Order: sequence, then structure tokens, then C-alpha cells
Amino acid sequence: MATAIYMRVSTDKQEEKGVSLETQKKQLQAYCTLKELKDIKEYLDVGSARTTNRTNFKRMMNDVEKGFIKNIVILKLDRLTRSIIDLNKLVSNLNDLECGLHSAVENIDSTTATGRMIINLIGTFAQWESETISERVSTNMMTNAKKGIWQSTVPFGFYLNDDKRLGINEVEANILKEAFDMILDGKSYSYTEKYISNKHNLVWRENYLRRKVRTQTLIGNIERGGEVIENTHDGIISKKEQYQLLQRLEGNRNGRTSNIVHNDIFRRKIKCQKCNYNLAMSPVKSSTKEYLYNYVCNNCRDKKGKTVSITEKRILVALEQFMTSYEVGSFEGVDNPDKKVDTNLKRRLKEIQNERDRIQRAWIKKLMSDNDLEKYQKELDIEQLKLEDELNKFEAPVTTKKELKELVTTFNENFSQLTRDEKRSFVQRFIKSIEFKRELVEGYKKKYSVEVTDVVFY
Repeated sequence: MATAIYMRVSTDKQEEKGVSLETQKKQLQAYCTLKELKDIKEYLDVGSARTTNRTNFKRMMNDVEKGFIKNIVILKLDRLTRSIIDLNKLVSNLNDLECGLHSAVENIDSTTATGRMIINLIGTFAQWESETISERVSTNMMTNAKKGIWQSTVPFGFYLNDDKRLGINEVEANILKEAFDMILDGKSYSYTEKYISNKHNLVWRENYLRRKVRTQTLIGNIERGGEVIENTHDGIISKKEQYQLLQRLEGNRNGRTSNIVHNDIFRRKIKCQKCNYNLAMSPVKSSTKEYLYNYVCNNCRDKKGKTVSITEKRILVALEQFMTSYEVGSFEGVDNPDKKVDTNLKRRLKEIQNERDRIQRAWIKKLMSDNDLEKYQKELDIEQLKLEDELNKFEAPVTTKKELKELVTTFNENFSQLTRDEKRSFVQRFIKSIEFKRELVEGYKKKYSVEVTDVVFY
């Protein structure tokens, strides 16, 4: 039966130079001569020892299973793997196949009990060394991140300076600003993404803008290992603008709309007085071929309850009446908001990243199927998005009384003079939700009075 000598080099550069390969080959051949192991077959891989998913390693193991190979000779155990789990599994498998494992430098023979014990001890230290190196690399990357040094693929909207820090790519940044302006003006993320990518001939993956708006990079921060390092570079948008964009994501979760091209003023802004669900716009074409907008509660309708509805004209009048009597003094905002951080949310986000690493390692070691990997990753994605939403709410920029007073004053002095498009833009950008009360007028069967009871601002 044949003897396999297995050699592994870490990089193509090492293979081209042949330094590590020649060292391994000479010592392995000398060991085989000493142990009188003959009929030598060579197997060489280029790759990391963190996984056994290597082409020629798998070919060698296939030959072992077929009974062609009865001894495997390596220079050191770390040529095979640095994982103690993989090493134990491999030794057990080789023993079952009656194939010996020999380490030339460490003078180990797995066919003996002592040899198997020593293999376990050395494997444990090899894994410890590998994990220590990984921790050291992570620490160095965190140190660089705190210095503002970018260490990954340059994100859309930025370029890399000579000092390895992010700078704003004006062309790409303006494309993102155009997209964000459309969203703030009431367009949906899906519509905006499709429109902008077609207009500028971009290849954006599905939900690109939804993911982009959540990134810390966008507002001038770097996130590394669940920790946010602030003000590392210039942001494309402000933190407050990011918060408003994230609120659009939350607002889009209910209140179905028939067609995004309609120019209704109160898209996803009006709350049902019965169930607090966003009213959906229902357009009707008039005899003049213009659209008349009516807002209805799909949630109440779906539950076969009494449908709540209101016309755009009625809510517009009621809103102007509400704003003229709005008292800023009753506003619950603060002039000097405390910026607290929910450490529990951040800690869980960091744990999720660690869980991602663990399930990926389990998948690499074939301890998890492709379907399980995809399932767990989706579960972690959903939880991460929820946690990020909560964190953004917790850290949301607080509107001060001064800012609110300026906003109310601007509305009362100018809103009635604005064009329809300008009114829609104002409502979409500054108003988060509108609550109203509709009551039947005494003595009438179908005549209702409408009153706006509350307006929540971004």
C-alpha cells in the first residue's frame, strides 16, 4: 500500500518561491526513508489551516477511503488543521480506516495510544495559537478603526484617501442624496431604488437603499465588532436625516397604497382613530381627469368592521385649523436632550455578530447543512434589523422646543400659499403622523365633522 506525504503552503507566493514546499518535501522524504515507508504519493495544497475544505486534502482522503493509502506523513500537525475538533475527527476517521498518521517534526505516530494523546495536546495548542492570532488581528483592526482608518471595501458614496480614510465621492454622494430626497418626499424605498438605479445605470441589489440607510458610515461613523466609533470621516447625511429616513421604513410597514405615482399629500401620515393603523390612499378620477384622494383604513375593512375614511380636502382644512392653535409650550421635547445609549441593545448586536461567526465555522466544518445555515442567518438578520430599529429610536435626535416653534411658525405663515407639490413635500418631510377624530353631526345621517387631535413631528 502507498504512503501519502501531504504538504500545505499558506499562499501562492510561498508556492512560487518553493521555500516552505522544499523544506517540507526534504524532511518528509527523509522521515519515510527512516521508517521504511515506500511507494510515496505527493499531495500539495495552497490555503488556510482553519478549514479542511482543500482540493488535494480531499483527494488524499478519498484515496484513503478507497484503501490506496495506508500511511499519511506530514511535517507538523498544523499542516493539516489548527482546529482541535477537525483534528480529533480526522484521527478517529483514519483509525477506522486503518491508516496511520505520522508527524515528522513532532515524531508522532497515531497508531499508538501515546501518539494519539500527544496529537490531542499539540492540536489544542495549535488551535489556541490560531485563535490568539485571530484575537490579535481583531484588536489591531479595532485600533485602526478608532483612528478612522477604513479596512474594508470602499462603500458607495465614498473614496479612500491616501491616509486610508474615507472621503466623500461627490458624484456618488449626490446620487444617494437624490434618492433620499425622493424618500423624504414620500416615495417608497422600492420605487426610489428602481428609479435611481435605472436613471444612473447602477446595479443595486434588492433592498440596497434599505440596507444603506442603516449604515453608520453614511453619517460619518465606523462600526466595528458592534461598537460605533463616531466622527471618523465626513458623513453624506446628518444623523437627524438618517433618523427621518429610518422612520419612513417604520411607516411603510402598514397602510397599503395602490400606486406610488399618485401625488397625495398625506401618504402614510394619517392614523385610524379606531385601530391606529395608517390609512391607505384610495384615488378616484374626477370628471376633470384629476385625482380626488380619499384615505381609508384597510385594517378595519379587512376585519369586516366599520370602515374609517376621510377625504384629503377635509383633513387638510382640519390640519390648518389645528396648527393655528398649536401650543409649543405643551411639547414634551427638551432643549438640552440627554444622549443615552442602550447598552443592552448594543451588547446583543455584538452577540449576533459572534453567533454569525460561530454558525459559519460550523458550516465550514460540515457540522451544519446549507439549509440550516440559511435558516439561522435569516433569523439573525430579522433580529438584527429589529434591534437596530430600537437602537435608532433610543438614540433618535430630539426636536427642541425652539426648532418646533420655528416649524409651526413657518407652517402658519406659509402653508396656505404653497403649491400642492410644496404642501406634500412639507408634510412628508416634517410630519410623522396625524391623528384625527371624525364624528357624525347631530341631526344628520352622513354628515361628519373632522378634527385633527394631534400631530407628531420628526
